[in-house]
Amino acid sequence: MHSSKAPKITTPFSSAAAKSLADDDDLLLEILLRLPIRSLIRFKSVSKRWLSLISDPTFCHRRMTFQPSTPSGILCRPHSHRFSPGFDFVYLHPNPPRVPLESLEPSVPKRRFVILKSCNGLLLCRSYRKNDYYVYNPTTKQYKKLPKLQMNKNSTSIYLNLAYDPLRSSNYKVVCVRVLDSTNFQIKIYSSDSGFWRFCCEGSSKALFILGFSCGVYWNGALYWLRYLENCICLDLCQEKLHRLAIPRASDGWGDRTIKYFGNWCGRLYWIEGVDSQSTEMIVYEMGDDRGCGWSVRYRVDLQRVCSLFPDPSSGVRAALNSKFSVLAIVDQSEVGEEEEPYIVLLSGGNAIRVNVMSGRFERMEYLNNGRTANTPHGVGLIDAHFYIQSLACV
Repeated sequence: MHSSKAPKITTPFSSAAAKSLADDDDLLLEILLRLPIRSLIRFKSVSKRWLSLISDPTFCHRRMTFQPSTPSGILCRPHSHRFSPGFDFVYLHPNPPRVPLESLEPSVPKRRFVILKSCNGLLLCRSYRKNDYYVYNPTTKQYKKLPKLQMNKNSTSIYLNLAYDPLRSSNYKVVCVRVLDSTNFQIKIYSSDSGFWRFCCEGSSKALFILGFSCGVYWNGALYWLRYLENCICLDLCQEKLHRLAIPRASDGWGDRTIKYFGNWCGRLYWIEGVDSQSTEMIVYEMGDDRGCGWSVRYRVDLQRVCSLFPDPSSGVRAALNSKFSVLAIVDQSEVGEEEEPYIVLLSGGNAIRVNVMSGRFERMEYLNNGRTANTPHGVGLIDAHFYIQSLACV
């Protein structure tokens, strides 16, 4: 018996279409532009031509602006254990990509670097002991080692923050705040397009040092540093000038209000606080589209049911709300056209909890827990939490 293979069917149309696609870079780019980032990473291995097209900085920037990515998860680790190996990971999507946190380079394994900041898919990292700084893209596994900072003998400490917005520019900036004494500081800026550090400005603010410059947040073209009980300091990165921004104030003064979160989500700046020691309510403030618009109350979230599920018999409700929970993020998918109810992500011991801000419904979230955040203090600056966003950004 003779076996025969099914004949290969070709048509002039399919051959012509394939040849047209093979010869037309513009047409191929329009197709690649619409593919998920996970697919684009795989397709780099198809051919040298595809690798060149997908790796081109112009295409990477077009892809980021054509389909902006939202966070797929949150990397977290206690600040006191920031050099411990590995990270805990809270999943924000049901089918998230693998988190590729590899070595920055052979001499810096992942157990020996700390993530300082995340910003729209890029991570700012520091190596242990060497004090080398890197900008790292965990999606493409590309990194850039920053030039050494010249230390001034009058400096007491330095704090670095990352500023990157693909909708504004394909370049990123790293802002270094050098603390000179108890009231004065100096700012230098590294820009990816220039490749070196340069002087920006100087300032003074005694109250800022209660929380320090490590709690910086990038939003709307500027960096914001939190000042306890007063106002924020803002560095406009276009004008390179310092401004002050009022923080939300309650009609009855500060009392026992506790700052739980200061950060952004998809272009919105949020401030979350506990009301007082006897309440299980948290208030979510949102900044207007322009910082001159000021703060407004967006949501009020009652955590009484959550506190009852995670009680602290030794300290009562106050500990359950103010010290047992950390707010990792507020997620509002309406900003990207989805109808899902906004929710707050809480961390308590070995549990990640999703609390819907309007209905109050809550549930445990999928959480890769390596035991690093269990039995640790919670609050602003005590848990390092960084968004993981897939990105093709070049470093």
